[in-house]
Amino acid sequence: MVFEDLRGFFSKQAKNFQLILLKKTGFSFFNMLTQDYVNIYIRLLGANFVQLGLVGSISGLVNAIIAYPFGSLIDRHSSRKILLLTIAAQALVPLTYFYARDWMWIAVATALYTLAMFCSRGVENVVVANSLKDEDRATGFSMVTALSLIPTVVAPLAAGVILTRLGGLTAGNIRILFLIELAGVALIGLYVGLRLEETESLGKRGESLLQELRAVMSGGPYLKRWLLIDTMSASSFSVMVRFVMVFAVEEKGVDPLTLGAMSMIYALVGILSAIPLGKLADRIGRVRTVVLIRPLFHISTLILLFTPDPRWIILGWALRGTFQPSLSILAAYRNELVPPSERGKWMGIRELLRGIFRIPAPILGGILYSQVSPLAPFLFHMFVDVFLRIPLLLTMPRTLEVAKDD
Repeated sequence: MVFEDLRGFFSKQAKNFQLILLKKTGFSFFNMLTQDYVNIYIRLLGANFVQLGLVGSISGLVNAIIAYPFGSLIDRHSSRKILLLTIAAQALVPLTYFYARDWMWIAVATALYTLAMFCSRGVENVVVANSLKDEDRATGFSMVTALSLIPTVVAPLAAGVILTRLGGLTAGNIRILFLIELAGVALIGLYVGLRLEETESLGKRGESLLQELRAVMSGGPYLKRWLLIDTMSASSFSVMVRFVMVFAVEEKGVDPLTLGAMSMIYALVGILSAIPLGKLADRIGRVRTVVLIRPLFHISTLILLFTPDPRWIILGWALRGTFQPSLSILAAYRNELVPPSERGKWMGIRELLRGIFRIPAPILGGILYSQVSPLAPFLFHMFVDVFLRIPLLLTMPRTLEVAKDD
């Protein structure tokens, strides 16, 4: 019954929605072959913890430079053309990582990765949001999340097996994973790129970027508050995120197969929970649903930090699996705060501010990790989220009326 409902939902959507779903599903498998090992790879190339944070700061800088102009382009021009460019850029990312020979090369790869992933995610979210009805939007975003997570159940374990067969965690062995990722992304990207349909721009072309910025920001009383919440979330998360897998390997002794099991259970829980949580968000509200499941993320962090047995971290990552569905619910929510014709610019404003504050955040994380305690970046993020972000999130309005009980 559930499968029939999902098939019916999928079949009535636009062709570009279906192709984006295919692209995200295929790319997620090959991206997840390497994702858990990028920061470990940087360490293996000789970076210390502050330098590892500096690589993360480059992501914030690139985000800040391209965010608003790119968001405006989405509204002004064909989404198809922009998607084709992002597909090409995404194929270059694993190639750059493959050729890296020291940690400074990674700075170039990270800049390209940020450019490709930010632009791709931005235009995909706008196309998905514009192709769904309001009452279906959280469910639609959650469907994209759930189906694109399915290949990631297999990919982390496949990566762990490949690395174990090759001889373990070495820079040379991780490069093989990047080569496999390149081949897969290139083939899927070529297929999707050839089949994408032309789209019509929704925005006006006569206004300057500054005029557009003012117009979007004057659109509702809660936009500024949401930007504060979103920026706070991104910057505190960036303090921590680069050190998660490094902490697991260097402080807890996690091996490649355990890393693969962690990511597998994370993806599996994400798949199973995404659509039910999306439907719950369409029923009781986006903010309520996110706040309800957020404690699971922090419990998983505490397990990572304090468990004496690395195998318990797998349980923690099962709890953490609801994190990705919560991002999909928030993606639906923030797109509902502005009209369809301004969603690209709205995304650009949001990413501009997030990028600015994410420039110093990873360096702060590196300093906290190396000079205070390896626990410090994680506890910093938890404090900001629990005592600052969530209370502010609870003050945001509901964007949909709750469906009445029959």
